[in-house]
Amino acid sequence: MKRYSVASLPLMALAAAGLTVASTDRRVEERVDSRIRAQVAAVVDSLVDEGVPAELLIQYALEGTSKRGSPQVIITGVRKWARDLRRARQLLGPNASALEVSAGAQAIRSGVEEAQLERFRNGKREQRYASAMSTMAYLISKGVPADTAANVLINVALASASDAEIRTLQDEIERDINGGTPPGMAAVARERGLLDALEAGRSPSDGVAPGAALPSTRGTARPADPMANGTLKGSAVGNKSPAPRGKDIKRP
Repeated sequence: MKRYSVASLPLMALAAAGLTVASTDRRVEERVDSRIRAQVAAVVDSLVDEGVPAELLIQYALEGTSKRGSPQVIITGVRKWARDLRRARQLLGPNASALEVSAGAQAIRSGVEEAQLERFRNGKREQRYASAMSTMAYLISKGVPADTAANVLINVALASASDAEIRTLQDEIERDINGGTPPGMAAVARERGLLDALEAGRSPSDGVAPGAALPSTRGTARPADPMANGTLKGSAVGNKSPAPRGKDIKRP
């Protein structure tokens, strides 16, 4: 059976659906496979009692049913989602919002280490981190290594990047990947550009988009290239520009 995933479910859709759902939700009663309906409702009910959002779990059950998936596989997946949602709530703390818990569960399932989610909890003030965690999971799906994606998004979130800046960062990284830049390198390079902009007090509204100060990502990227390590100085990728025509090149 195909593995069903709701990692790409928009967070705004989750919010619109209401992240705390009772076991009597009409979608469960009317649309989940009748052979596992009572079991799904019981898992949802237990999450609601604990104050843990259950929407991701319900969406998984609905998707599996609509695609005529095996009831046993669906209920197994539902229980795994419940486990990861509970774990995300534990890692992010009791004050984490429903959106943050859901995004945290997606991050866990994408391979992000639990210690990384604790960094969100420990560094949190008033800043909400659902957007950062959702972007983290999305970039991992695009090939960015989990530890790299976690470090990049945690760093920019703790630097108080706005949701708009994080969305722009995601778009830029994806564009670089589609253009041939290795995923991990694209993420690190764009992170550096955004952090530099934040440190300088700039924002997209100032006419400087996140990552605008980055070196070119065209051509072949190698570990020793300046784009891979901002502390390195020396020749850029590719051949140096030739001397102007008609002038002799002076030699020692």
